[in-house]
Amino acid sequence: MERVKAGFGGHFTPLDVPALMVEQQQLLAALNLQRTVFRSDHASNYLLLKGVLGKDKERLLEQLKAARQGLVPLRHEWQRGL
Repeated sequence: MERVKAGFGGHFTPLDVPALMVEQQQLLAALNLQRTVFRSDHASNYLLLKGVLGKDKERLLEQLKAARQGLVPLRHEWQRGL
């Protein structure tokens, strides 16, 4: 983390989990794509999302909404492979 902060001149504050979920929801909501494969399945992600934008956009947004409400389990810190 110190290396990341140094790259931003010391002006970097990582988002907490709720803010990450909001940011991801805003990103997906703003995208207007039809056949783009969307993956948020890296080991470091708290919530695994997979779909094709256009076809699966609403399902992905619902998954994020459910995660924000605590209805979908997120990866624990030890599961994130960092």
